[in-house]
This record gives sequence, C-alpha cells and structure tokens, in this order.
Amino acid sequence: MGRYFAPWLRRQQARYRYRQALTLIRQGNVEAALGVLPQVLDGYPHPADIHVELGKAHWQMENTAAALEHFSAAIALDPTSIRAYGNRGLLYCHQGQNDLALADWQQALEHQPGHALIHYNRGLLYFRQQNYELALADFDAAIAANPNLAEAYLHRGHTHEQLGQPDTAAHDWELALCNDLNLDQARLKLHHRYQAHRDRALSQRLQTELGLRHITVVAQHQDDSLRIQVHRPVGVGINYFTLPDQIRALLIKWQLEEVQSFELTGQVQDQPVVEWRGSYKLFQGQPCPPARWHRVLLTAFVIFPPLGIPALACAMNLRQAYQRGDYLAALRASKAIQGLCRAGGIASLTLVTLLAGYWGYQRLYGEPEASAAPVQAPAQLTPIRKPVPVDN
Repeated sequence: MGRYFAPWLRRQQARYRYRQALTLIRQGNVEAALGVLPQVLDGYPHPADIHVELGKAHWQMENTAAALEHFSAAIALDPTSIRAYGNRGLLYCHQGQNDLALADWQQALEHQPGHALIHYNRGLLYFRQQNYELALADFDAAIAANPNLAEAYLHRGHTHEQLGQPDTAAHDWELALCNDLNLDQARLKLHHRYQAHRDRALSQRLQTELGLRHITVVAQHQDDSLRIQVHRPVGVGINYFTLPDQIRALLIKWQLEEVQSFELTGQVQDQPVVEWRGSYKLFQGQPCPPARWHRVLLTAFVIFPPLGIPALACAMNLRQAYQRGDYLAALRASKAIQGLCRAGGIASLTLVTLLAGYWGYQRLYGEPEASAAPVQAPAQLTPIRKPVPVDN
C-alpha cells in the first residue's frame, strides 16, 4: 500500500506548493514564487504549466532569456499548450521579433481557433504594422470569442478610424466604455469627436447668420473662449470694424454656456499673412440683468412665500455673479426670478380660486341651518262619544 501512497502524497504536496506559488505571484512576491515553483516540477502531473508560470515570473523580473527557455520547455513537454505559445509569442513581440511572434500565435490558433486574447494581441501587432484589414479581422474574432473584451472594442475603433470610418469607430468606442468605464482613451476619442462635430455646427451657423457669401468661417472651442477664423477670397472685402460686434450679438443671443470671450482672425485664402487679429470679451458692456426686487418681495412676503423665498435668494446672488464677471449666471438668476414669481402668482391665484369655489358651493348646496324654536306637540284629539239616548 505504501508503494501507491507515496506517489499520491508527493502529487498532493506538489499541487499544494503550486497553489502556494500562484498565491505569492498574485500578492506580488515573485521572488518567493521563483523559489517554490522549481521544487514542484517532479511531482506535479502537468509540468508544462509549471514552466509557463516560471516563464511569466522570470519575465516579470525582466529575465527574458530565462522566460524564453521556460516557455520553450513547456512547448517541448506539451506541443498543444496554448498558454506557452501565446506568452512566448507575446515576449517575441515585445522584443521586436514579429515573425516569430506571428508564428507562435498561428500555432496556438491552430490548436484553439477562438482564443480571444491571442486574436487581440495579433490584431495589435497588425495595427502597429499598419495592416489594418488583418487587424480588423483579428479584433472581430476576439470580440466574437469574448464580447466583453473592452480593449478589443477600443482598438477596433482605432482601426476603423484609420480606415476612414469615423461613425463606426465612435460606435466601437462607446461599446468599449460600456464594458469598461475606466478606458480614458475611448472617452477622450469620443470627446474629441463631439468637439469637432460641435465646432463644425457652430462654424456653419455663424457663416449662415452673418450672411458672409464666398467667405469661410471656422470656429473652434478653446476652454471658455472661441477661436474664429475668417478666410476671404481675393477681391471680397470684409468690414473688420463691425464684424466683432455682429459676432458678439449672435453669441449673446445663442447663450453658449461655457463661452466668455472670442478671438477673431482674418486672412486671405491661401495666404499666410494675417490681416486682422483681435480678442474680445463676450459680455463686455452688457447691463446687469434685472433682479425684479418689487416682484420678489411681494411674492416672498405676500403672494406665495414657498416660491418667493428662493426667488429672494436668486436676487441676492444676481448682483454678485454680475460683479465677478459671470454674466451667464446672472442672466440665469434673472430668468429664474421671473419664473418663480410667475409660478408663485399662479399658485396663489389657484388657491384663492379653489377657496372661493368651495365657499360658493357651501353657500348654494350646504345643509339648512336648524331652527332654535321649540316644536309644539300636536293637540290631543278628543274621542268621539256615542249618542246617549234621552230618557223620558
């Protein structure tokens, strides 16, 4: 019996030490794991897995030569080891040996065609080589194998962008964020796309509203300002003295939330010389929006205090916002005051109407008042007597 018990015990001890080494690697103690893993090579039933873990551990310690030896030893022990081919191919790729990496990954995919990470890694290599068609095919295969692989959506979006398909790329970046909200690259790409779309829309709107024929207007958001470039063809004139006021009037009417100033640059098409440049405050010279103090006080203390008190707070903050240069906040406060006072008047009128209606209903259909006079009992009837005969 001892002849069978000793090998079994050695295998169990090897499995325990293997799990212990994996725990050490997860905890970041790679050096201790490197001391444990070689001890279980003899007793562990799958030594190729030990060599793969040894290769990964040596790679983390930047000992790439030892890592390659262990990955190759794992392949020699198990020619179908997907992990060994995949990791050795990734190491070759990091070393710039792309042909060897592609060969290892191709060998791994022959044993397991639907391996998501190998398709993803090979797609990254093809993308770096600007072979976008093959990269797209690999990213598609990776997503088909693992629909939750956010990085595959991200780089497939980059591939679609390089292929001139911006709408499809934006859709992939949205899917990447749906699977991983921490992908800042996808968020930044979507932000830039939204910014470019907004700039194009604003440029077209300015050109249409200004009525500048044969003149190109390009607007770009830059933090809290706008950079507006005007390009005129030769022979077409522009009045640069009145144009800033026209632009200011339009921007104030549109009330763009974040814009506080704009820079105007004018030049002739296909010529580098700038013929006009100026920076302008958007709300310079604009009067302070009205606070409507009489309506605020009347609403707060007479008409409807639940809405009048917030209106009073807005009126107190309006002047402060205007003085610190935040004209849009002051304008929003003025509109809020007007809305609160109007809603307070409507609410007060509604309550008065309901009370008046209820009082009128009670007057018309209410129960009659009880009389205080005592009720007289009906007189007692005298019984009718039978006729009595007269005696003689």
